[in-house]
Amino acid sequence: MKSSQAFGLVCIFSFYLFFSCSPDETSDIGPIQKLEFSSFVQTVPVEDQYIVVFNEEKISGRINSTDNFSQEMSMRMETINLLSKYRISEDSLKWVYSSVLNGFCVKMDKNKLEQVKNDPLVKYVEQDRSGMLGESPKATEIKGTSDPVNTQIIPWGIKRVGGPFSYEGKNSVFVVDTGIQLNHPDLNVCIEKAFDAYHPVNKDLCFIDEHGHGTHVAGTIGALDNFFGVVGVAAGVQVVPVKIFFGPSALFTYSGMIAGIDHVGKVGIPGDVANLSFGGFDKSRALDDAVLNASNKKKIWMVIASGNSSLPGISFSPARINGDYTITVSAIDALDKYAWFSHFGFPIKFAAPGVNVYSTTIGGKYRYLSGTSMAAPHVSGLRVLGEIGSDGLALNYPISPADPIAHRFKEK
Repeated sequence: MKSSQAFGLVCIFSFYLFFSCSPDETSDIGPIQKLEFSSFVQTVPVEDQYIVVFNEEKISGRINSTDNFSQEMSMRMETINLLSKYRISEDSLKWVYSSVLNGFCVKMDKNKLEQVKNDPLVKYVEQDRSGMLGESPKATEIKGTSDPVNTQIIPWGIKRVGGPFSYEGKNSVFVVDTGIQLNHPDLNVCIEKAFDAYHPVNKDLCFIDEHGHGTHVAGTIGALDNFFGVVGVAAGVQVVPVKIFFGPSALFTYSGMIAGIDHVGKVGIPGDVANLSFGGFDKSRALDDAVLNASNKKKIWMVIASGNSSLPGISFSPARINGDYTITVSAIDALDKYAWFSHFGFPIKFAAPGVNVYSTTIGGKYRYLSGTSMAAPHVSGLRVLGEIGSDGLALNYPISPADPIAHRFKEK
């Protein structure tokens, strides 16, 4: 999909969501640094672009199908038939969702919109939205080196959750984010299961992290235990790039995000984990439904950052989801204190380290970042290892009860 098609308007933006990045020149357990982000990632409607979700009971396809190819073909046929009914060109079709939603994304004018909304096959229609997260801090602010001969350190957050642990299982962690540096010497990147919502043909950019955020998340989850750099919670686990934010400014659409989740539903297996370090968006029924279906119906764990504006987590998508296989995460600092920026309250299930977190970044380097985006991957690493326990409660929590601090489960 061409970016000009996905983003037909200028996006209003700021950093609210997960992106609270602040380099720290002190030790890992030093004082909390000022976090440089403003209040909210604002999204704007994509003109004449809509996400359409079918009534599942009224169509032939079903999202619990085990045959992904047949399911996708069935859903595409349902979609084309509906578009033909209202004389909407197939060329207007952007995405077909067949794994975690029965639906599609399409360009259509408002006259056609009303007809489609009123069709008995259609459950609901939601206007697509777009935005950008903003550029990562400049390369000169990166703490670390590209020389892969440094002595390995164990970041404070890894220690706090009981790690590191060597991962030897069959599951993967999908990093639904800005991509991953594919050749970072400290990561075990799997491209066989990877997905790119915006560069499926351009091999020079496909899956590659143009921003740095996804690579940082991947390192906390599973950086290798290899005597240099850092080590992750589940050291050596396969990290799979699912690129839904693209370019140095991390552009996105909701339709592209859902396409990424749909991909995870297709290729993931029970026990896999998807790390969603983007929990603080405007409310989206379609995005929430996609994440919930991927977790509950596919038995894939969805670990979600709660967001960074000191507000109730229930107010934002997809952090507000509460399913059997979803885990929304708040942030603490190295003194176990609630991080002042973190969202709080239901449905958050665990707190984890999210202040001055040291991990991998693009260029084969390492840096400190802060945010609930940094807390979520600690929990993703724990979840791929198995059951999660707790070790204390977040201190100075704004409401009661406080979130339990995630820790490797200990048999009694």
